Amino acid sequence: MNDTYADCYAVLASCFQHPDDAFFEAVDDGTLAATIQECAANLGVDGIESPPAFEEPPREAYLRTFEAFDGEYAPPAESAYEAWWDGEKRGILSGPPASDMQQRYDALDAEVPAAYPADHVSLLLEYASLLLEAGNREEYAAFHTAHFDWIPAFRNRVEETADAPFYHWAVQTLDRLTTAAADDLL
Repeated sequence: MNDTYADCYAVLASCFQHPDDAFFEAVDDGTLAATIQECAANLGVDGIESPPAFEEPPREAYLRTFEAFDGEYAPPAESAYEAWWDGEKRGILSGPPASDMQQRYDALDAEVPAAYPADHVSLLLEYASLLLEAGNREEYAAFHTAHFDWIPAFRNRVEETADAPFYHWAVQTLDRLTTAAADDLL
């Protein structure tokens, strides 16, 4: 079961990264849908549908949904959803969750991609995947509890601000699978 969640998280992480040609092709040819549905079926999570096709270029949909390209948006980073501000002046995406994740990456001697804050949802999913692949279920449980509680708020924000059906599907799927993981692994 750990490996199946690890695989699901790794695939879901790609849904929240800047879309490239390989990602678009995986969505377009059904590879992404088949992989997610297989993971969900193996975990007994029913009702995961295929993602809708992009109605606009994937990069534009990503920017509009997650990076304030045009109007309201849903930051895909934990710090934006956590009550952490202590009166110090700093960016909205540099709270304790980002600091914790930076320390975790430093301990692995891994570099955070410059395009993302350390607590970006795709990086959290990849880190969780690594913990599960390594069989560190206790460490995963602590990580899940500390870093996935904001996912429902993120889902709501995407649903309120985004007009990209693909990203509505992505956050709904993310919320369902992280909730299932909590039920199964915590």
